[in-house]
Amino acid sequence: MYCKSIRRTWTVAFLLLAALFLTGPASFAAPARDDVIIGYVSETRELDPHKSSDTITWQTLMQVFDTLVRLEADGSIRPWLAESWKISENGKEVLFKIRQGVKFHNGDVMTTEDVAYSLNRSIKSPQTVKFTGVFTSAEAVDGSTVKLILPNPYAPFLYCLGNPCMSVVSKAAVEKFGDKFGRNPVGTGAYKYVDWISGQKMTMTRFDDCWHGAAPIKDLTIRFITNTSTAAIALEKGEIDFLHVPASPDLPALAANPNLVLYTGPGGGYYHISFNNGKESVFRDKALRVAVSYAIDREAMLIGGLDGNGGICEFPAAPAAFGYNPDFKQNEYNLDKAKKLLKEAGYSEGQLKVRIRTNENAQYAKPCEMLQESLRQMGINSTLEPLERATYLDEVTRKFDYDVSIYLITASVPDCDYTMYTRLHSKMLGAGNNFTQTNIPELDALLDRARVSQDPKERFQLYTQAAQIVKDTATLIPILYNVYNNAATKNLKGVKYHPQNYHFFYEYSW
Repeated sequence: MYCKSIRRTWTVAFLLLAALFLTGPASFAAPARDDVIIGYVSETRELDPHKSSDTITWQTLMQVFDTLVRLEADGSIRPWLAESWKISENGKEVLFKIRQGVKFHNGDVMTTEDVAYSLNRSIKSPQTVKFTGVFTSAEAVDGSTVKLILPNPYAPFLYCLGNPCMSVVSKAAVEKFGDKFGRNPVGTGAYKYVDWISGQKMTMTRFDDCWHGAAPIKDLTIRFITNTSTAAIALEKGEIDFLHVPASPDLPALAANPNLVLYTGPGGGYYHISFNNGKESVFRDKALRVAVSYAIDREAMLIGGLDGNGGICEFPAAPAAFGYNPDFKQNEYNLDKAKKLLKEAGYSEGQLKVRIRTNENAQYAKPCEMLQESLRQMGINSTLEPLERATYLDEVTRKFDYDVSIYLITASVPDCDYTMYTRLHSKMLGAGNNFTQTNIPELDALLDRARVSQDPKERFQLYTQAAQIVKDTATLIPILYNVYNNAATKNLKGVKYHPQNYHFFYEYSW
């Protein structure tokens, strides 16, 4: 009897165990994660969008706040808090139809007064002028319409509105918290601010009443890991799930890790050789500049100057900018022709000695070392002077105290106007913008027309014509573009390359 009882007990236990296995492994699976941990290699500065001016802050802001339009990963502009818009015939007024029923994190319903207040507050802010300088003011027309006024037509204005510095805030919350709003942010975004421990982390939680749907992941933590190697190791160990802009030396190891995915794409900036075209510089001579253009080996510069972390650029804008023409070509690398043109310009080999002044940061100093060697090979001697960043910006970009340099400009507005007008229009002389001292009336006229035209095809053609003038005069020489790199654990879904390096964490899931 006793043995039979034992046999029955084991038989029942075996059947129960078999039944559990037959139901599948889901019965034993660990519960799905409901949190995500993001790694930044620098710290967010501010959570008041209208006081923001740096990319890492914008990345955080877009989780808490929304803008009238959203810049998509495919480069398109998507209606967001604005359902639609209508541009006046003269291009100086825009009527926005505002989405109804949108709630702020404090439970208040967003009104057109909030929208107009937010736009005006951003327009008045000195930190946002790169985007808001093209606007005059905004006003609430009625309960569903906001009018935005521009002093002049500006074709890429919607891109400006898509930047997080033009986010919509709660007017009541700003008036309540005043200067402390940046630590008590109230927006309409998918995540609500919870806490911020300076130097360590920021935490947020899902806003269930978000108008564009509740985020798949409930809790969001952003860790600030300023040591880039430590940040990369944290990703490999699984201590963070996503790393924003890992350092170049860490990319090979991250790419080789089977548990990680590296997301890479063209950046918004391009490197250019900048000649001082001013009267006091030897490079005021166009023939000399053109001669140098044939001595530039872009492939060698990419490998030796950027460790291959970039791409060849032959247009005076980055590939991510509207108007960029991928078929446009600069003068080919031809050292013999460079030497011949140098002689025809009236300079014998070794006669010239020029100053290359550079920002001491390796991303500029290394390409400038390559430039120095290119000049040497064609018969121009040079000295290389690395400068601390602030000194470089003051002496080179503001005082024009240099002969030749290499620098990067990023199209924060993904449009050729941002880079070409800034670097090449005579109105932008000084203040760190047109430091090549380019002053070509024909070029100015093309850039002016492209800036106000509302026809995309015409604008594209105008920028190609402008690029041809830049090539013919060699006032500056485009050489390389940067790339954006981000890395994440392979199990994190929804991660993608974005031409502005924007990441919508509220679209991520496991």
